[in-house]
Amino acid sequence: MSENHIRQALRLHFLYAETYSFPKEWSFQESMTPYSMIRYIVKGAAQFVIDETIYHLEENDIIYIPQGSTLCCDALTDEFSFMSIRFTASLPIPGSEGRPEMLGMDSKVKCTDPQIKQYFQSIINEKNANNRGKQYTLRGYLELIVGYIISASDASLAKPDKPKNMKLDNKNDNRVEIVLAHMLNHYKENITIEEMSRMVNLSSASLRRLFKRHTGKSPSDFLIELKMVVAAKRILETDERISDIAYEVGIKDPNYFSRIFKKYYRVTPVSYRQLARE
Repeated sequence: MSENHIRQALRLHFLYAETYSFPKEWSFQESMTPYSMIRYIVKGAAQFVIDETIYHLEENDIIYIPQGSTLCCDALTDEFSFMSIRFTASLPIPGSEGRPEMLGMDSKVKCTDPQIKQYFQSIINEKNANNRGKQYTLRGYLELIVGYIISASDASLAKPDKPKNMKLDNKNDNRVEIVLAHMLNHYKENITIEEMSRMVNLSSASLRRLFKRHTGKSPSDFLIELKMVVAAKRILETDERISDIAYEVGIKDPNYFSRIFKKYYRVTPVSYRQLARE
């Protein structure tokens, strides 16, 4: 099957999008990404390490992080912000497993079209819309962005970075994707493994195994990490009390919230806010 036929058959499944801002001290410890991500650097600079390859990112750079990659990040400027889109990709074609090498994209491209930045912003604005056509709109913007990255990769004459293949979920099993989407849209709730299992008609043990195989994390660990990411954004961008932010992400005990937050960010929530504003 030709590259064009495979690209035509590719299905992108939008999960979540948001804008994130961090201080210079921000550091994201190495972790495996359970979905693909595309990030647009809005302000500042940072160093990303994807599968042991180092990328220096500045304003208007776009970075593609394939599903299943290991990722760690460090901010290099006093303020660093980016727009991030999370998604999965699949090919609904029998025998297409093992063919993602035909969909290679450069990991990093410089965005020279201001409309692409607007597509990122439109996705973030649209994700909370309450209309029946929302998923089609979100997927449309996502496909425009992916199309731009592929075109920019094809047009690049000098390629210092090894192109990254778009890793696909070709197991024809969207149960993990359903659970992920539910978590991303209901992170405020303390969803139990039993509830998630019923959503996809699996036993709790089977869902844990399937989720771990696809994401590298247990459902509970993934949900807690998601709560911490949302909470960190609120801590940086608002003056809300830490206890209120903890409650907003579904953690009623502020002391427990502080312990978990420090585990992920290496400082307390109060220190995290102070460091960002000094």
